[in-house]
Amino acid sequence: MLKVIRESIGLTQESLAEQLMIDVTKIQGWESGRRPLMAVSVSNYLSLRHSLLRLGVGYRLLAELDNALEADRLIGYVLSVEPKKDDLQKHPLACWVITRPFTDLVAWPFTKTAPMPVAERIRSIGRRGPVSVAPFLPSDERAQFFERLKMAAELADVDKISGMLLRRQAHYVAAFDDGCDTAEWVAGMQRAEECRIARVRDWTPSWAVVRSGAHTMARLGDRTVLQHFIRTRLADDVCESANLNYWAYWLGEVGEQQPADTFMVEMRLNAWRGVTLLRHLIGKLYSENPYVDVVIHTLWALIMLRPSTLDLQAATELNQAAGRVLDEAVVSPQSQREITEIMYVLRVIDSN
Repeated sequence: MLKVIRESIGLTQESLAEQLMIDVTKIQGWESGRRPLMAVSVSNYLSLRHSLLRLGVGYRLLAELDNALEADRLIGYVLSVEPKKDDLQKHPLACWVITRPFTDLVAWPFTKTAPMPVAERIRSIGRRGPVSVAPFLPSDERAQFFERLKMAAELADVDKISGMLLRRQAHYVAAFDDGCDTAEWVAGMQRAEECRIARVRDWTPSWAVVRSGAHTMARLGDRTVLQHFIRTRLADDVCESANLNYWAYWLGEVGEQQPADTFMVEMRLNAWRGVTLLRHLIGKLYSENPYVDVVIHTLWALIMLRPSTLDLQAATELNQAAGRVLDEAVVSPQSQREITEIMYVLRVIDSN
């Protein structure tokens, strides 16, 4: 992340070191990982941050640098601490509800897909030659990272809110492994969670685990699990609100970090505006998106709840995207009905 930031302001390692009045070997060590930036003192890190701001680095990239430190901490913790049932409450994934920016940075070394703000900056830099496109972990460390996440998910206390948070998030992050055994493990975990809540219709922390697992199954190629979740687990107002609240938090419309998944049912729906959520969902409304069914359902719920989020441009873009998806007829029957209802609402708004 620091390398992307340096390149974004057109500085070499030597020139950045000169600006910061430090030895160039420090910059080289931070960028290569030989000297973890996380190991510097808080005072020195804040000084570095202020200097980068003075040199013209934008707020979004500085925020990504903060998230990168948090991602480093998670990866370092998982690699250095073997999961033990009595110590799992200390696990970073048991302490807070992770967000999309953080998760994208954790996934970067494994998927080789840069987070959106980073990818945009890399494209604008126009790197040349054989340069690294992602942080690097040796194959043995990659394998150990995923194995220990799976262990943590399996050992998590299902009778505690923090345990279920760890179970859900370790389950989700472990699925960034592209091995076939991980896909089988994810499917088995999902079946176990669905059995756990088979006779429960109210919201519980297990509901959040099943929701997350259904998304993971869709990303791994099985959309039917997510379609089943939408049909059976988003059928009442409480769970519908929980889904909307989670989306808003995931995308940053809820500013405060949350310590547990219970915020999904405790937070009022008027705690966030919905504009960012609407824009994101419209951008994700295409047939190839493995999450397209939940995108459609969440759009439908958001528009029924808060039609005022639709301005003229958003309505036009939504109408075009919805029409394409409906014509391609690749989504579930429920999604087709919800798209039709969305388009009807758009026509009513347009006529008024």
